[in-house]
Amino acid sequence: MLGDLLSRVLLLLFGYAMPAFECFKTVEARPNDANMLRFWCQYWIIVAMVIAFESLISWMPMYGEIKLAFFVYLWYPKTKGSDAVYDTFVRPIVMQYEPNIEQRLLHLRAKSGQLLSFYIKNFADKGTAFFMDVLRYVVSDKPEGPNQEQRNNKSSGWSLFATKRRPPSPPPQESIFDSNPDAAAVAEALRATINPKPRRPQNGKHYY
Repeated sequence: MLGDLLSRVLLLLFGYAMPAFECFKTVEARPNDANMLRFWCQYWIIVAMVIAFESLISWMPMYGEIKLAFFVYLWYPKTKGSDAVYDTFVRPIVMQYEPNIEQRLLHLRAKSGQLLSFYIKNFADKGTAFFMDVLRYVVSDKPEGPNQEQRNNKSSGWSLFATKRRPPSPPPQESIFDSNPDAAAVAEALRATINPKPRRPQNGKHYY
């Protein structure tokens, strides 16, 4: 865990932050230096391609360390691997499929407005529905005692806000009185004898 976190921090620093700052200095201090501008454009093209295909190669062991070493190799002044990687791999592949890639990108660019509005509309609708659900729950929640929250959770159908689920009730057990009507009648007579019904109060007094 610590090694993976350290690799991410180093990659953020040496793979993105430092090259971005060097590219910024080149653009601001030496805007007429075509070689350096080309070098940094090559670097960011390679980085973008690595990120685009990262899901296919991220299963490799020590992928974070390999990616960090590769990015440093691309921009390090003594190696400047961007030129070699771009001219050997990137340029021939992209030039071969450039018309197809450009056609697809133009199609996506034309549909980008519709796609953006579609995602925004769906996000707004879902966000509004969720907010209204939360608002209804908050308004209907009126605590009246220590067990009010449990009663609300049992009566509410919202499993998202329920803190505890009610355990399933055990199946009803068959009583001996269900198959014997005489035994049921005897049991009812005994119950009435032990717990007689209270008489109605007369003159404020109760009689049992």
